[in-house]
Amino acid sequence: MSNRVPIIEGLISHQKREAVSWHVPGHKSSDLFPKDILQLEWDQTELPGLDDLHHPEGIIAESIGLLEELYGAPHSHFLVNGSTVGNWGMLAAVANRGDRIYVQRNSHKSVFNAMEWLGLEPVFLQPELGTDLAIGRHVSRETLTEAMERFPGGVAVFLTSPTYYGEAAKIEEIVEVTNEQGIPLLVDEAHGAHFNANFGQRSAFELGATAVVQSAHKTLPALTMAAWMHDRFTEGQTRRLKHALQSFQSSSPSYLLLASLDYARSYLASLTESDWTEIRRSHERFHEELRQIEGLEIFIYHDWTRFTLRYKAASGAALLEALSRNGIDAEFALHDHVVCLLPLAYLDDETFIQYMGRVRLACDSLKENQANVCIEPPIKGKMKVSELEYPFDSMMDAEGTWVLLEDSVGCVTLETLIPYPPGIPLLFKGERILAEHVEHIRYYLNVHAHIQGGERLVEDMICVLKEGQL
Repeated sequence: MSNRVPIIEGLISHQKREAVSWHVPGHKSSDLFPKDILQLEWDQTELPGLDDLHHPEGIIAESIGLLEELYGAPHSHFLVNGSTVGNWGMLAAVANRGDRIYVQRNSHKSVFNAMEWLGLEPVFLQPELGTDLAIGRHVSRETLTEAMERFPGGVAVFLTSPTYYGEAAKIEEIVEVTNEQGIPLLVDEAHGAHFNANFGQRSAFELGATAVVQSAHKTLPALTMAAWMHDRFTEGQTRRLKHALQSFQSSSPSYLLLASLDYARSYLASLTESDWTEIRRSHERFHEELRQIEGLEIFIYHDWTRFTLRYKAASGAALLEALSRNGIDAEFALHDHVVCLLPLAYLDDETFIQYMGRVRLACDSLKENQANVCIEPPIKGKMKVSELEYPFDSMMDAEGTWVLLEDSVGCVTLETLIPYPPGIPLLFKGERILAEHVEHIRYYLNVHAHIQGGERLVEDMICVLKEGQL
C-alpha cells in the first residue's frame, strides 16, 4: 500500500515555482496575511468561550456586527461554503417551488443548480454583448422589462455584478424596475466584496439591492470558501434565509475560515481614503506601463484591481501558458484574452519591476511562436429573453437518448454544459438546442476548453430527451 500523499505533493511542487498570483484567492498565496494569522491550532469546534455559527451569541456575533457596521447592512451573515451557498440561500428566502425567477443568463452555475434543486422556473435574461472582447456584459433595463411583459408573475430578479471582467451593472436602473414591481433584487456580487465609495464603485447593496452575496476570498485576504452576504429582507424572508443557511452549510464550520473572514473585514475597514488613493495610483501606473508593451492590449472596467490582456493574434490559452512559464499564474483564459487579478494592496517598486519583467518575457516568447493563433469565437446574444422548454422538476427522471451534435438541433437537452472556468452554463438541461448552441459547443471543443457536463462530447454526442416523454 502506497504512503504517497498526492495532493500535498502537488501543492509543495506548486509552491516551489514561486509564481506570482494574479488569481483568486485575494490573499495572494498568503502575501496579504500577517505571519501570525491563521495558525492550525485555531482549527477548533464549538467550545466554551468560542461560539456557534448557526446560533451566534459571542465572538462570531460580535464579528458579524462589525461586518454589518462596515457595509451599513441590517443583516449580514458569514458563509463557509462560498458564495454558492449564499446564492442558494437568497433564492430559498424569496421563492417557493414552481415560482418564476428573472435571471441573468451568464450567471454562475451555482445559481442554476440552486434553481434546479429548489424547483424554480428561470426566465433567462441575455446580457448585452461587449464590442471590445465579444463577451457578455450586463442585462439592460429594456431586456428586464421585456421579460416581465412576456413572462409575468416572477417573484425576484437575480443578477451578477460585477462580471468576471470587473464590469458593474447599472444597479440603480434595475432597482427602479424591481421596486415598481414590488419584487426583490438579488445580486451575486462574488467579485465585489471590496467595492465601496472610496474604491470608486459602490456595492450593489449600497445602491439598493435587496440582498447581495460577496466572496470575500476572491478579492480580500480570506481563505477559499470564505464569503459573506448582506440583506434587507422582510422578517419572514430573513427567517427563511437563516433556515436555508443552517440547512445548506456544514454543521461543522471551520474556525480557520471564520477567522479569515474576521481578518478580511478588518483589513478592508483599516484602509483609509489616503490608502485607497495610493493603492489605486500604483495600479494605474502599472496599467500604463503594460500599455507600452508593443502588441499588448489591456482592458479595465469598473474594478481597477482586475484587468484583461490580449496579445496580438495569440489565443487566450497561449497567453495564459506563456505567463505561467514566466512565473505568473493568471485567473483564466477565454477566446483571445486572459483575465488577471492584482492584490488589493500598494504595488511598490520591487513588485512593479518583477511584474513587468515577467510580462515582457511572456510576450517575447509569443513573438517567436506564431502557431498559437486565436480562433474567432461565434457571436452570442441573439435571443434577449427565453425560458426552458420544460421545467427543471419535470426533467429529474426523464429518459434520454444519445445523438450526434449535428443532429441535435431542435431536440431538448438532458445535459447542462459548462465551460470552466469561468463556470457560466452554455446550455441548460431542459432547453431546446439551437444551431447557435451547437456552434458554441464546437468552438469550445476546438480550443480544447474544459467543459463540465457533456459526458460523451469527445465522441461528438449529446444526451437529449426521448420524444414523446413529456
